[in-house]
Amino acid sequence: MLLHWRIRFHFFILRNKGGILILSLEQCLLVLEHIDGLIVVDKDARIIYINKKTADSINVDVQDVIKKHIKEVIPTTKIHHTVETRKPAIADSYFLENATLISTRYPIFQKDGEFFGVVEYDLFENYHLLNSFLKKINSLSNELDYFKSELRRLQRAKYTIQHIIGESSAAKRLREEVRQAASTNSTVLISGETGCGKELVAHAIHDLSSRQNSNFVRLNCAAIPSDLFESELFGYEDGAFTSAKKGGKEGKFQLANQGTLFLDEINQMPYSLQPKILRALQEKEIDRVGGKFSIPIDIRVISATNKDLRTLVKENKFREDLFYRLNVIHIRVPSLRERSEDIPLIAQSFINRLNPFLNRNVETISDEVLDMLVNYHWPGNIRELQNMIERAMNRISPQERELKIEHFDYLTDKENSPSDFIKNDNPLEEIKRQAEREAIIHVLKVCKGNKTKAAELLKISRPLLYQKMRRLDIQNSSF
Repeated sequence: MLLHWRIRFHFFILRNKGGILILSLEQCLLVLEHIDGLIVVDKDARIIYINKKTADSINVDVQDVIKKHIKEVIPTTKIHHTVETRKPAIADSYFLENATLISTRYPIFQKDGEFFGVVEYDLFENYHLLNSFLKKINSLSNELDYFKSELRRLQRAKYTIQHIIGESSAAKRLREEVRQAASTNSTVLISGETGCGKELVAHAIHDLSSRQNSNFVRLNCAAIPSDLFESELFGYEDGAFTSAKKGGKEGKFQLANQGTLFLDEINQMPYSLQPKILRALQEKEIDRVGGKFSIPIDIRVISATNKDLRTLVKENKFREDLFYRLNVIHIRVPSLRERSEDIPLIAQSFINRLNPFLNRNVETISDEVLDMLVNYHWPGNIRELQNMIERAMNRISPQERELKIEHFDYLTDKENSPSDFIKNDNPLEEIKRQAEREAIIHVLKVCKGNKTKAAELLKISRPLLYQKMRRLDIQNSSF
């Protein structure tokens, strides 16, 4: 039987890039001799081959164990189980002379399907080697998990709901609308003035949604040339056009698969492309430029606009059917003017974020500056506020701790100055100022000087009430 089995290995064929390499019987046996724990048994579990390396490890002579039942030679072996079940056993363990071996066993079948026997070889000749291997695997697994988490972090939302700062009723209402939108998969249309934080809201919705671990892909519709829009959104196949990238390219819809696609300034979407966007939303599939087959997608679309889409629909500049498909959930982001009481908190958050970036140590803003910031009209909203704070922090020395009026060159610009709302001769502004002063004094009198109750009646925060009292020169004696 040994001779018969060896004849089967009279030559050994290996394929490589250069062609076919044929090994002699001696070379084959040399290869087999270097395999740890190599044993072959027949269909009766009798040994028909064992290499010298394995025989030496169990202190037996090769010729003495041939034709013996495997259990007579290695009592703790499990080869006979594979003979009985004729099923592979991968990385199985057994004990041998106070050592734990990890081996793999495969049943051998001839070409006609007749069972021939079992081959076994060791993966690890002792448990310590296995332990070392597992430690390496765990280390690689931890590294892989780290890089996966970093990749997810880069692909995920940049902002969370915690970045919607403020305690005004408008800020609280906005956070609640974000939570409600995040609980579904419907499309969301975010509207609001330029710079009010529409993209931040989109990020926050994605971060709270069930898609948070998938991609958040952003496309500014105003930044893409109209002739490139289709390929940018839907991708293209190899050779779709002259300058097409070899192998084709995935579009934003495919990149956002399983995640969220944010279409900023959707009002700038070319009219001719809108039917294809509508089809993608309706049918959940897209067609690449030059593609032959539709590609299924699973994404959520969030869009944003600083224009009234209803007006654009009436002017035939935006498709009505697409508008209704995008406007399933509508969130209007309030302007900064509508929640001016949040300005102190928002300004402080910018200071905290910019300090390490600008190498500054600013802690506070003077009351005079806060009064002016609160009363400014903010055409650029939060983006303008951030710009103003950063400009001021660049004018302060690293040793200073408070932002003062002299650091705000923007405030002294007569064209933009918030101080114009206080320090001017405009009679209309003075009328407004006096009306506000009288209203606050009246409420304070009704509340018998209780500023907490007065702030509640005026629907403003208590700190803002104090700021207004200082700005309007309201003394306790006034009420």
